[in-house]
Amino acid sequence: MRPGRMINSTLSGRLIRWLASLSLGVLGCLCLGVFFSVKANLETQQDQRLEKLSTAIRHLFEETPGHLQPGSLEHDLDDLLKINRDSHLKLIDRLGEARFISTPSAWPSKARFYSFALPDEAQRTDFAVAELALETAPDEAILDRLTAILWGAALIGSAAITLGGYLIVYFGLAPIRTLAEQTRSLAILSLDTRLETEGIPAELQVLVDHFNDLLNRLEKAYQQLEGFNADVAHELRTPLANIIASSELALRSNDKDEHLRDCIGSNLEEMHRLSGIVNDMLFLSQADRGAKARRMPVQSLAQLCAEVADYYEAVLIESDLQWSIEGDASGLYDAALLRRVLSNLLNNAARYADPGSSIVIRIVVETHGHIKLSVINRGEPISAESLPHIFDRFFRVDASRSHGHQNHGLGLAIVGAIARMHDGEAFAKSAHGETEIGVRLAG
Repeated sequence: MRPGRMINSTLSGRLIRWLASLSLGVLGCLCLGVFFSVKANLETQQDQRLEKLSTAIRHLFEETPGHLQPGSLEHDLDDLLKINRDSHLKLIDRLGEARFISTPSAWPSKARFYSFALPDEAQRTDFAVAELALETAPDEAILDRLTAILWGAALIGSAAITLGGYLIVYFGLAPIRTLAEQTRSLAILSLDTRLETEGIPAELQVLVDHFNDLLNRLEKAYQQLEGFNADVAHELRTPLANIIASSELALRSNDKDEHLRDCIGSNLEEMHRLSGIVNDMLFLSQADRGAKARRMPVQSLAQLCAEVADYYEAVLIESDLQWSIEGDASGLYDAALLRRVLSNLLNNAARYADPGSSIVIRIVVETHGHIKLSVINRGEPISAESLPHIFDRFFRVDASRSHGHQNHGLGLAIVGAIARMHDGEAFAKSAHGETEIGVRLAG
């Protein structure tokens, strides 16, 4: 691992950290709510006590003029404050000086204070303002103990939730660990193995199905690649062997000029065949990489088909075949690629059509701007087993490759590739002695 590279955390680790943070945050908020609720309640009780005490003091001044006697007022105030031991009183005259302090030596520095003006009757004694002090140390001690309890409850509760969450996550992620073990056991030599879906949770079922579909496509591609390699080797081996053999014969011959000319001609023919195979394979490779057709306006597909059919007229006449065109359409297409499609389809139809029959080029306009271009011939039908594979590379219905010198099995594969380049698809139908092969193109 490179220095400074962040290590990817596990899914269970992320879930546990998120759960721990969430539980601590939620419990912390609840504990803060309880704390401030208790604190507000205590402060309300303190205010109520101060209000009641201030009312009693006002009533004491308003009750009787007997307080004009010396010492009687202080005596009644002391009796009142003895009932409220945690309360303290200070009386201030009109000049702002303290004339009475209930506990001069123990006046609290940390308390809840409340000041109020005395009634008019109190002015006879020169008292103007009363200041009450209620000690809050007991309540603060309660709040301190409550804070410690709440913090402990939050931490213990968060730890318990995290531990429980870890166990839930551990057992909940067991199917993922099972899938990981299954995928680890897959190898290139066991492409037919699939992930088991029994007992898989519904949330993972879609992932498992997609992964199995991927394995199906991978197995199919691997099998096609193996078959493709064998077909390429077979197609290239024959012309290379012919070139080597003719070259060796030319070197051994005494009649240099004549044999060299024949050798060069034969080799040139084989090289043209090799060049055609290579060019077709390069074209298919470009189509597989997502190459698109260069669309240009085509006014009449029927006219384009007629031009290609005229080019093949000699071949069709030699095979005693007639041809006709049904329908017409226009749109944006790659004319050169469509000529190649039609050329391959006509070549294929002429090879397998019954002598004396007619080949029909059919153009049908479908919904959503799609058109269907197909070539129909009468002859021996294609078997149901072979029909899905006729657009595969190097596939021949004739497994003996008896026509290998005439074609190399890439014509219909190119037809399918050109259809995909036009955002369409190739199709084939064969039944009751009639075969229809063509393409469906997006306009």
